[in-house]
Amino acid sequence: MGKCLNLCALVLGCGLVFGCAAQKSGEAAEQARAERFLHSYEASLDEDQELAGQKLLQHARSAIGTPYVRGGSTPGGFDCSGFVSWAFKNVGVQLPRTAREQSVVGESITNIEDMRAGDIVAFRHPRRGYHTGIYVGDGKFIHSPRKRTRVRINSLSDPYFSKTLLGARRVTLGNGENLVAQAESRLGAYAEARATRKSGKSVAAASAKAGKSVTAQRAAKSSRVTKATGKSKNTKSLTKKSGKTAKSVASAHKTSGRSAAVTTGAKSGKSKVSAVAQNTRASRAARHAAKPAPKKSAHKTVSALHGKNGRNRS
Repeated sequence: MGKCLNLCALVLGCGLVFGCAAQKSGEAAEQARAERFLHSYEASLDEDQELAGQKLLQHARSAIGTPYVRGGSTPGGFDCSGFVSWAFKNVGVQLPRTAREQSVVGESITNIEDMRAGDIVAFRHPRRGYHTGIYVGDGKFIHSPRKRTRVRINSLSDPYFSKTLLGARRVTLGNGENLVAQAESRLGAYAEARATRKSGKSVAAASAKAGKSVTAQRAAKSSRVTKATGKSKNTKSLTKKSGKTAKSVASAHKTSGRSAAVTTGAKSGKSKVSAVAQNTRASRAARHAAKPAPKKSAHKTVSALHGKNGRNRS
């Protein structure tokens, strides 16, 4: 009985193992089939794209030699965007009319090595504006250049075109996408982004200007404070000097006052001394005048008379 149970378990285990393996094998096979279908679908799309691209190039090449006509979009004459829209219209693709709009549709291709025949090549000149053509491979493109010229093939390595090349735009041919609406939407988004950047720059410039103004005001205020400080220092210095001068003047006044007082006192003393001297002399003269005249002795007078008489006789 136990052997039978073990055998049944072994059989069930083998069945589960083989079932899981078969399931995994089935899933792998299904995935492989899906990958083959996707690859074949993409290959068919690539073939369709390649065939449409070849048709586009053949149609574009047929216009070589057509004269440039401003605003033209018929075999009678083309401008650059008119020629590109005419060529794509032949393969069922409705492009926007202007070169500016054509330069934003589809997928962006920036490297020449990644460009494929049938891509739109876009240029922008600072003065002449936007220009478009159709890439034909090997670094060359077909376009309608400018007035007094005709539709022709040029190289992207030409100095004029190499300097103004923006890149290429890849449009899926035959998918019925509304490229006109796409161009309008993208240009609108670009315009909004540009306006935002411009306003940001304006705000930044205004902030910088305000910062410069505040800095200038602070510098002016600092300069005024410095000048005021310098003036106050000068004022203090002048005040100190004037104080010293005033002290010197006061000292001089005191000295001069003392000198004047001394001089005055000296003069006054001299005057007093002179007055005393004068008074003394006057009193002496008065006393002298008040004294009686001295009496001459009688014998002197008699002898004088006898002498006089003797001289008279002789």
